[in-house]
Amino acid sequence: GNQGTPFLTEVEKPFYTCLSEVILEREFKSEGADGVTRTVAADEVLELLEGPRKQTFEPALRVRGKAIADGAMGWFTARDRNGNVLAEADSKYYSCTSSVAMTDNMDIKDCKVLRKLVVGELFTVEEGPVEVKEAGVTRVKGRCLKDDLVGWITIKGNAGTQFAEASSKHFCVLSEVPLTKAFPTAKCGEEVRKLAKGEAMQELE
Repeated sequence: GNQGTPFLTEVEKPFYTCLSEVILEREFKSEGADGVTRTVAADEVLELLEGPRKQTFEPALRVRGKAIADGAMGWFTARDRNGNVLAEADSKYYSCTSSVAMTDNMDIKDCKVLRKLVVGELFTVEEGPVEVKEAGVTRVKGRCLKDDLVGWITIKGNAGTQFAEASSKHFCVLSEVPLTKAFPTAKCGEEVRKLAKGEAMQELE
């Protein structure tokens, strides 16, 4: 003012320089690919408008697996740091615990054997389980991963013998997610390929 009273004080304008490539998001809370504005390049300058504010994340769940479709192996994120589930355990996959026949229909008294399934062989359940009371067995209609053969399989015999059980090591991809060579989040050159929605993955680690 005219008496020399300062009404404004000059302050240093806050700027940040990016040390490496980083994602710029629309909102404070990360929301995945839909919330991304763009990628900020290394050495690019940003003006501070708000913050810094601390954000706490849950640990991401990473799984090493093999794609059923083509055998591609690597790491994928089953649950991201925001708690979003990107892949979940799929109970439709069964593994044979004993050698068992696959037949052309559900009635074990009037059926034709298509082939024998061996221990460790995988199939997906398309119908059932169905309890066949007169025979005292439980059967499912399944599709073999080995040769795409479809037929009926006894998963539990009349004496309580378990011939096949639901696999705890198979995941169904719920939304597109990268498959990477290394455990950490993928960097340039580390991505094997993208896993598509609906793909099946076998857990290796």
